[in-house]
Amino acid sequence: MTDNRNWRGNTAITVYGRRAVMEAIEAPGVGVEFVRVARQAPGEFRSDLAERCRRHEIELEKSDYAGVTRLSGDTRHDQGVVARIHLNNVIELEDWTATLHGRRAAQPTRLLAMDTITNPQNLGMIIRSAVAAGIDAILWPRVGCPWVNGLVIKSSAATVYKVPIVVCEDLASAVGYLQGVGFRVAGLEADGGSDLFDHVPSHRAAYVIGSETTGISPAVNDLLDERLAIPMADGVESLNAAVAAALVCFHAMRTPASD
Repeated sequence: MTDNRNWRGNTAITVYGRRAVMEAIEAPGVGVEFVRVARQAPGEFRSDLAERCRRHEIELEKSDYAGVTRLSGDTRHDQGVVARIHLNNVIELEDWTATLHGRRAAQPTRLLAMDTITNPQNLGMIIRSAVAAGIDAILWPRVGCPWVNGLVIKSSAATVYKVPIVVCEDLASAVGYLQGVGFRVAGLEADGGSDLFDHVPSHRAAYVIGSETTGISPAVNDLLDERLAIPMADGVESLNAAVAAALVCFHAMRTPASD
């Protein structure tokens, strides 16, 4: 099991690769501390990078490839550029729910929670699907899921910058807390659940996506208010977690709330 507790409160991460760095520079949910580029990187790219850094008042360091790799730790994929960034869209669960007052209280709220999704690429693809559907926030436990990293950012196509990342200690405790503040929590399972497409979301609704291999963890499963299943044809047993998450999120965001 992956334990993120050493990351508590630490929103400073390193991103690398030409596209990833460019996207971080332009993303409103990101603060870029500095960028380091290899002098041997293609001239057109270096010129574009320098112009963007000037426009956003970001320090641009120049070094050799070894200097970039010392920071990126990935000589095969850094493409001669690396940046140290701060995620500005990370918020604690209690602080996030405190924002659900006033005008926001009258609006339906949809939260996607990840349970023991350990593959960073799957995490990124799930986030991309959720953001595309318009989900309000991603619930990210410190225990059970890896933290935001370069592979998560890349596979999310930088959409991880565009959605509130709501962090909690562990998902089971978070589910109990959410239920205490008016959320109904549903989990997706391979069989035995009610048809997802017959589901009517509550005004405050949270949806749990579990591991492709083991599903939702027992501690979380025991707390669910509802279990949902995607109807399958021709004996297909399951879908990729990102595909399943996309179906859940699009259905939840486009179905009027029950109250």
